[in-house]
Amino acid sequence: MALPILPHYGKLWKPVYDDTCAKLKKVFKTTGDVVIVPVPGQLTVEMAVANFVTKGQEAFVCVNGHFSRMIVEMVEYWGGVPVVIERPWGEAVTAEDVSTVLDDHKDLSGKPLFVVHNETSTGVQNPVGEILGACSKRGMLKVLDSISAFGGMDIRADEWKADYTIGYASKALGGVFGAEPIAISERAWKAAEKNSKNIHARFMNLNVWQKAIVEMGAWGHPHPSSMPTSIIVGLRKAAELALQEGLEERYRRHKEVAAFSREQFGEIGLELFPDPKYASDTVCALKSNPKWDSKLRSELISRFDIMISGGLGELEGKLLRIGHMGTSARKPAILRTKVAMEALLKELRN
Repeated sequence: MALPILPHYGKLWKPVYDDTCAKLKKVFKTTGDVVIVPVPGQLTVEMAVANFVTKGQEAFVCVNGHFSRMIVEMVEYWGGVPVVIERPWGEAVTAEDVSTVLDDHKDLSGKPLFVVHNETSTGVQNPVGEILGACSKRGMLKVLDSISAFGGMDIRADEWKADYTIGYASKALGGVFGAEPIAISERAWKAAEKNSKNIHARFMNLNVWQKAIVEMGAWGHPHPSSMPTSIIVGLRKAAELALQEGLEERYRRHKEVAAFSREQFGEIGLELFPDPKYASDTVCALKSNPKWDSKLRSELISRFDIMISGGLGELEGKLLRIGHMGTSARKPAILRTKVAMEALLKELRN
């Protein structure tokens, strides 16, 4: 990223952008299209809502935490009718939960279902392969938010027949925030085209992106806006490093460190919040106490230069969230965090 800044079009940019997308396809495990959108992750989710949810139309949303609940709000903002498939926070949404709700609805072909792969607000990973399989049988359009799984947990966009899969530049992949990859199926492109008159946005309109790919892709501008080229150069390198490590080895490392984290933090009296069967491979969510929650986190930063997160929404003050993603998914990082937290907890609990 410290190299001279590239233009966002032309003969210098085209091979860089194309190679970045090719590497990202391997992480998504797709042979379909990948585009990189220069926005925060939240907007890539709303982009799916804008393209696939029309006013008055049902949109099915699997909800078991803060970030999946946010999708319900997006559907409402865009005039859709959310059908919520909900589990208590800390539990996973299962394929059986989804099928039970879908069985009560007819004419589901083409209707969208949204599911968060890894709900970081509660430390839960949903069995998304099974969930998407239940939707495929009914001809639904499937949107998979894999923002906090991308690069740290297995994603199989083609095998799962996901139509719109959201990755992320930073978090588990280890790049830099600001340009987020999306894998888009042919079916998703066609759905956006069919819905073109109802998409009341330009930048988020997939038809506008498709037009740029067709009309300007050959000379190195397959996107309808300028691009943060240095961020994408960093994204390319992060994807390259993930592939060099080997995706299966990388996922094994994250899973192993996740189990190690739960074990180590349990040793200092911190209880796991989610159902262990569905505990995340990239974030450890632990029960906290409002009496010392904020003090613990602020002291970790000021005294040990370690930053962890607290609970969101209804879990504010009740949860500690410790990310182990990318380069931080290493046992030494977990042990340093454990030792620092143990010292502080002895002070705060007395």
